[in-house]
Amino acid sequence: PNASVDEVSGVLVYKDTEGTATLGTDIKVSFSCNGGSNFTECSEYTAVTTLATASLKMARLAKTTCTAGTAIQYKIVWANMSDGSKECEAWGIGLNY
Repeated sequence: PNASVDEVSGVLVYKDTEGTATLGTDIKVSFSCNGGSNFTECSEYTAVTTLATASLKMARLAKTTCTAGTAIQYKIVWANMSDGSKECEAWGIGLNY
């Protein structure tokens, strides 16, 4: 952004390849507004919508306050994944600031 911001939101498109991932537990999205110096986990994941297939989904990432800056970044962390029983892919992310 051209000016310093301290709030980010967006959408995440993801696919369950095995089992069903739980947002906020199995997949966590964090935002940074200052080039990655400080990341803040998304405060809420809402309105999971099924897309083309039952395993392809989109979720809204709630407005999250982060340390102000002009270099927006995100990171996705996977936890609790197990080969063959719970696997998930991130297909895309859109940011709003």
